[in-house]
Order: sequence, then structure tokens, then C-alpha cells
Amino acid sequence: MRSYRSQGIVPPKRHTLMAHGEGYLFEELFGRHGFSGPSSLLYHQHLPESQDRSTAGPDLSPRYRIEHPLRQGHLVATALERTGTMAEGRQWLLGNEQVLLGICLPVANQAVLTVNGSADELLFLHEGRGVCRTQFGTLAIGPGDYLVLPRGTISQLVFEDPMEARVLCIETASMLDSPARYRTRTGQLHEGAPYCERDVHPPVLGPPEEGPATVWLRRGGLVTIIELEHHPFDVLGWDGSLYPYTFNIADFEPLAGRVHVPPPFHQTFEADGVVVCSFVPRQLDWDPEANALPYHHSNLDSDEVLYYVDGTYAARRGVGRGSFTHHVMGLAHGPQPGALEASIGRERRTDEVAVMLDTFAPLLRTELATTILDPAYPSSWSTR
Repeated sequence: MRSYRSQGIVPPKRHTLMAHGEGYLFEELFGRHGFSGPSSLLYHQHLPESQDRSTAGPDLSPRYRIEHPLRQGHLVATALERTGTMAEGRQWLLGNEQVLLGICLPVANQAVLTVNGSADELLFLHEGRGVCRTQFGTLAIGPGDYLVLPRGTISQLVFEDPMEARVLCIETASMLDSPARYRTRTGQLHEGAPYCERDVHPPVLGPPEEGPATVWLRRGGLVTIIELEHHPFDVLGWDGSLYPYTFNIADFEPLAGRVHVPPPFHQTFEADGVVVCSFVPRQLDWDPEANALPYHHSNLDSDEVLYYVDGTYAARRGVGRGSFTHHVMGLAHGPQPGALEASIGRERRTDEVAVMLDTFAPLLRTELATTILDPAYPSSWSTR
């Protein structure tokens, strides 16, 4: 999904000396899959390893609860209280070995820098505005933005008003990218893809920063607090195809059909065992005999999570913006009683906005998630 970019000063050939002042810049490879995956090269004024000391930080691991019996779930996330910052205030609700999913409702901006050493991060800004500062530069963020932070990205999210921020947080153990079927054999997004490289916004490199810095390194749920002698945002230039970026959900071009199109048509990102889809306002099925609602389906190989962003959800009642539904594999789900009849004769358009995540291994609910479950939801399909 990322095309090649170059910002600031870089030498004409990689891995060559770059004079700066009375010395040289220090080249850092920021790469995936050993030395054979996508990468970027950053040019620092100081040694990027300039660690002064490290200490143990907090344990932010999710606490799972094994539920028995297991039921379809409506997680009323709007009942969660605000707490912490983006550094330590993420409230995890669902997860497995491949993905973590939760919400962050900060009360303050983070003072420290953070870096995830074990996962890529996909942050969807539901509400609020601000900036994300990284070693690659700064990204402006606002409502509807997906913020993609590859593992190893040192970042600091600063909101205009943290009390207005609502952030959907997804972490994937493997590399998050555009679906392979959207790319040509040379890696370009092809004409049939629902977005293009122009919709991807990279960071803008600004003046380098000096002085010491505190970085929270997270591996799994454990934090190591590292004191750096030199600020990691001392980069004077970088180039490559691996870097953080934003993509706004409003730039996703939905596909429609004469009859209902399935969720893969809305896919936006993928990682091992995980797909992320974007539902946006669109024309609905225009055949006069078409059912304008999703068909009932059993996710036999995946759990399905839907985060409700905005609009009207004709197939689901009692679920508002800012909440989640979690439908477990093996059990059928679909429109609730009365939804089909109510849809007949309506305009064939929807204004819904939602983020969907499907996993190919069962998701466990955290102890926190079980405290916000809607007890009436599993029986909401009953006609008694």
C-alpha cells in the first residue's frame, strides 16, 4: 500500500557515507522480514542506540476470561470510563495470538514516546483531532483516519483535546498491509482496488529534535522504560516504502451490486489471520427483488467484530455508535426480527459507517469486556 517516498537529505547511493558538520550521519535500516521485506533507511544525527539506562515498566497485558457458555455479544463500549493516555490507557476487549482489539478514551496526552516491538498498530480515530509525532515526521489525524504504525515506529499522539478523543485500537502480530489481491505483481494498487496511493498520507519530516528522551518499549503486554541519551526524532532524511501513514475511511470507494455483495468487497487491510473492512455510505442492491439487508450467515471459520462509527444500522437494533458486536464462529447471525419487513420500500442507500474485523482463530473476551456485555443481545433474534 505504501509507495516509495523520500524526504529530507539522503545520499545518492545507500550504505554510503553522508557527511554532516564535522562528522557523518548514522544510517538506520527500518525493515521487515529480515533483510528481504519492505524497508526504509533513516539518517540520524546521533547513534540511534544511545541508551542511557532501562527499567521495568507496567504490565499492560490483557486479562482474558474463558466464557462458558459462549454467546453472541454486544459490548457497550460507551459505558467505559475515560482513563490514562494512549501510552497506558488502552482498554483491551478481545484478542488472540494474532490480534488485539480495544478502545482508548484518554484523559491526557502522553508525555513519553512509545514503540511497539511485537505488533503493527492500526488506530482508527473515531473522535478528536491532533497529531502523531514519529521518527519519520508528523502526521495530522482527525475523525475517520486510520493511522497505521508499523512495529518499531516510535510515536507520540498529541490531541487538541484528549477528553474528546475516542480511538479504536487494533494490534496485529504480523505485518498489516493492503490485501494482496489489490496489488499488481510490481506492488502498485491496481485500477480495481477501492483506493489508490493518492489516498495514503505519509508523515511530513520537520526540524530535528535534540536532547534526551524517554521511550516505552512494549513487547507483548510488558513495558520496558528506556532512557535515550539522544532524541530519536533527530532524523534529517529518510527514504523507502515502510513508514507510518494515514488513510481516511471516507476515501474508501465502496463497491455495490445488483444483489448483495459480501464483506470481502469492503476489505481494507489484512494481516496473518486477520482482515479489516470498512463499511461506508453507498448504494444498496438495486434489483427490485433484491434483499437490501445482509443475508443470515454462519461464520464457520472466523469470529466477526463490528465497531459502529456512525449512521443507521438497518439490520441491527439497540446498538449505537461507539459499541461493538462480537459474533462467534459456528453460530448464525444476521438481521434481527422485523428488519427485513422494515427494509421493503425504503431508499436503496445506507449511511452506515463501521469498521469490521474478522479473525480466523477464536477471539477471547477480556475480563473488562464481560463487564460491558448487553445481557439481552443473545436473545434479540427471538420471535417469542
